[in-house]
Amino acid sequence: MTLGLLPRHALGQEWTRQSFLLPKGGFELTGEPARPVLMRINMSRGSAFKPVTFPLDFFWGVTDDVMLGVTHAVGPRFNTGVQNAKFRDTYNDVGFGSVIRLAEGHDYEVDLHAGIPFHQLSPDLWAGVQLGVLGRANITERVAFVYDPGLYLRLNHRDQGNENGIGLPFWFYFQSTDVVVPFVGGGVNGPLERFSDRFAIALEGGVLFAVGKSSHIGVDLEFPNAFGNDGTLDVRNVGFMGQFRF
Repeated sequence: MTLGLLPRHALGQEWTRQSFLLPKGGFELTGEPARPVLMRINMSRGSAFKPVTFPLDFFWGVTDDVMLGVTHAVGPRFNTGVQNAKFRDTYNDVGFGSVIRLAEGHDYEVDLHAGIPFHQLSPDLWAGVQLGVLGRANITERVAFVYDPGLYLRLNHRDQGNENGIGLPFWFYFQSTDVVVPFVGGGVNGPLERFSDRFAIALEGGVLFAVGKSSHIGVDLEFPNAFGNDGTLDVRNVGFMGQFRF
C-alpha cells in the first residue's frame, strides 16, 4: 500500500526530492537508481583505463508504482587488459530489474528493488536473484539520506565462483542549489561465506548537476575497498553519471 497524498513525479523536482520511480509510460536511461553511474573508468595504480565499462540501465514506468528494466552490473567493457578469454568479452552480463513502491511521504520513499542478474553469459551462464530495499529519507530540506541494501542469492555454479553476497551501500546528497548536488557515500559488501574475512568497505564522493527538467549528469570518485580486509586507496574508479528521463 502506498502512503502519502502528495503529487508525484513532478518534472524539474530537486534531486533530493525526486522519486526513484517513473510516471506511467515514462522511460529512463540511467545507472543504478540510487547513484546513476553510466561509465566507469578503472584508475587503479598500475592498471589505469583497464577496463572502461558502461553499466547502463534502461527502465520503463509500467504504472506510477512499478517500473521494470534491463540492467547491467558491468555492461559493455573495453580495454580489459587481460588475456584470459573468460574476461575478454566486450559484453558478458545483463539483468532484469524492478522497482516497486512500498511507501512514500513528504520526507521519505521506500521501494522494493529486485531483479534477476546474469553476472556472466559465457563460457557459462551465472544466474541469481537480487532482493533489496531502495529508499530515501530527507533529513532536512536540503539533505537526503539514500540507501540501497541488497542480498544476492546464486542460482547456479557455486563451484565456479558464483557466490551468495550482500551489499549495504548508502549516500548523503546535499541540494546546495537547484542545479548542484554534491554527495558522499560508502558501504559494506562481500560474499556471505566467510564474510568477516572477505568484506570490503567502499568510500566515494562526487557531484550531480541538473541539466534539464528531468536530466542530470555528474562525476564521482570511488574507492571500492578503502577500509575493508586488504583495504587500499590504490584501487579506485572514476565514474561519469547520468540520468535521462523521457
